[in-house]
Amino acid sequence: MIKKLIFILFLFLGLNVNSQCISNQSSTVVPVGPYQPGQVVTVNYTLGTFTQLNINWIHAFQINLGAGWTNLTPITAPGNPFGSTGNWLWDIQNTYPSGFNFGPGWRFVNTGNAGWGTSSTGPFTMSFQVTVDQTCTADNLSISINVFGDCLTGGWSNG
Repeated sequence: MIKKLIFILFLFLGLNVNSQCISNQSSTVVPVGPYQPGQVVTVNYTLGTFTQLNINWIHAFQINLGAGWTNLTPITAPGNPFGSTGNWLWDIQNTYPSGFNFGPGWRFVNTGNAGWGTSSTGPFTMSFQVTVDQTCTADNLSISINVFGDCLTGGWSNG
């Protein structure tokens, strides 16, 4: 019964990604549920396009997990096709100069302009693993990803 409820919760809540500037998203979850406590699940996510409104560059991908997940582990960082000089850094927690609190997830460290995101518009493909928590209750197995531009993080003030 618990396995079925966990599977139904995951299907209902699924992988949800939110932002005003994103399009052409896709994701896969391997294996597909139902899940057993302790089972490791791999999530692959691609953001096809990030629209740069007012030169608001993509700066971070935050991963939000329901209470039924544990052991969030990065596998592959997003790419940076034709983007600014820098790299994606995995962070458990980071507070930007604007006071914006971020994490866990990937944030772009621009080595040319500190505090800015990347000028790349995508595609951005990443993957991570999570483990179903060891519990006897039907916990929330939702996964969502927030995408943030450098206007929100404080690196760019014209957004």
